[in-house]
Amino acid sequence: IAVGIGDVNIVTFEYWHSIEVDLIGTIAKFCDKIHVRSLTLLSAIDVEYESAEPYSEEEIHAENQTPMGWVKSISRYYRMKGLEEKAAIANAKNVPHIRLFQPSTIVTEEYRYGWVDRTVFAFHAAFDPYIPTQYHSVDVRLLGMAMVADAEKILHSPVEQDASESILAKVTYADYINVAGEAFEKQYQPNRSEL
Repeated sequence: IAVGIGDVNIVTFEYWHSIEVDLIGTIAKFCDKIHVRSLTLLSAIDVEYESAEPYSEEEIHAENQTPMGWVKSISRYYRMKGLEEKAAIANAKNVPHIRLFQPSTIVTEEYRYGWVDRTVFAFHAAFDPYIPTQYHSVDVRLLGMAMVADAEKILHSPVEQDASESILAKVTYADYINVAGEAFEKQYQPNRSEL
């Protein structure tokens, strides 16, 4: 599941919540109903669903249809992503494998957010070799390839008959490289400054 709003600053909090939590929960419930073997959710680095407190109905509707702006959306981001993970997990109770992909900065060929992307991408190009691996930027193509390769690996493994609960895993940069790095290098031969 890779659903979300790119420009959260220009939407209402209620709308953002309806996509990031309600819609993702509905998709996960459908996946559960059709008995998928693996559910992959695109989340964000360092999200802890365990500590994400749900918003009350009053909090969700309090903004009165006013766009949030950058400050509110950034301050609420990790809690919302935690609730997103929680919704997927709660609604996919019978899915044997739940994979929470938690990338740091996703690098694209175009700058979707202008100077913000230019600055963050330049920072990562310079500092990725020095920061902990889980915080490395990830090329959007590598991320997509890793999500597919990870699911294929699970689908080609033996079915666990007695799994009473889902096997939950948080998947980060080192895992992306492990499952898809070599194929990515062969297919795209990226310039190191791109990553």
